[in-house]
Amino acid sequence: SLNMEQLTALIPMQRGTVHAVHGGATLRKRLLDMGLVPGAEISVVRVAPLGDPVEYMVKGYRLSLRRSEAAHVMVERLPCEDCPELADGVCDPQGANRCPRWLRWLYGGDRGKQG
Repeated sequence: SLNMEQLTALIPMQRGTVHAVHGGATLRKRLLDMGLVPGAEISVVRVAPLGDPVEYMVKGYRLSLRRSEAAHVMVERLPCEDCPELADGVCDPQGANRCPRWLRWLYGGDRGKQG
């Protein structure tokens, strides 16, 4: 069974797979046009100092979404494969910048492959 969450539930360094995009027709089209389509892998890059907007990485490029927009995107959280002790998918934000899989993905390894 899929564990669906709003995109806003992810914290920096965490990744998820987009499963559904809700919202009004205009917002939904804008989100889909930005690459937030079912099956796309998305990760949280950073959060602005006041908590809004949030910068995400999807399909190899960065985009900023307000939390009110990101709440319409439903994702399944992905575990970090290089950290077996974090198999529940919860990264330690303090150590996440040293996560080899995150660094590979951010700097071009995995992110170019479309599944």
